[in-house]
Amino acid sequence: MSTTTTRPPAWAEATSILGEAWRFFVRHLPVVLALGVLASAQRFLSVGGLAPWAGGAAGEIFTGAVRVVFVVWVVRRLARTHGIDWSRAGERWSAWFTRHGSAVLASLVYLAALLLVAKVVPDALAGRVGGVDRPTYLAAELAIKNVTVIPFTMIWMTLLTVVRPVAEGGDRED
Repeated sequence: MSTTTTRPPAWAEATSILGEAWRFFVRHLPVVLALGVLASAQRFLSVGGLAPWAGGAAGEIFTGAVRVVFVVWVVRRLARTHGIDWSRAGERWSAWFTRHGSAVLASLVYLAALLLVAKVVPDALAGRVGGVDRPTYLAAELAIKNVTVIPFTMIWMTLLTVVRPVAEGGDRED
């Protein structure tokens, strides 16, 4: 006699992960903004041509370090929330991806939709707006995305590729 476990359909599971990422993002907005504004300032100064030093290696290393700190904070916070036991994490991770591959693919479709909304559409509209030069537009776009789309996507992908696969009972929320 074998027992089968039921799991939500791919789209429902992908939507659940996306929803958890959104709730985490909103609930921790002060931290998201505090770290995101550091990367935003570097990008705005660099791309906008206001501070050439910000576009050099030091500026890129700074932004990379801020993002690493953010991801480590997200992983630690979500791991604590989900009660992750890191022993046998690789085994659970592999098993989760084997069983939930369709949810990962559905999440990639959502990611493509986010790309359309956050990049393709604004770029198309920016070409129709007069009076804004390209460097200023890019500087503003990156400054905005560093406190919105980029940290949200980092939270979402951390949930999808680390937390949910490794967590036992990954349906708990923060």
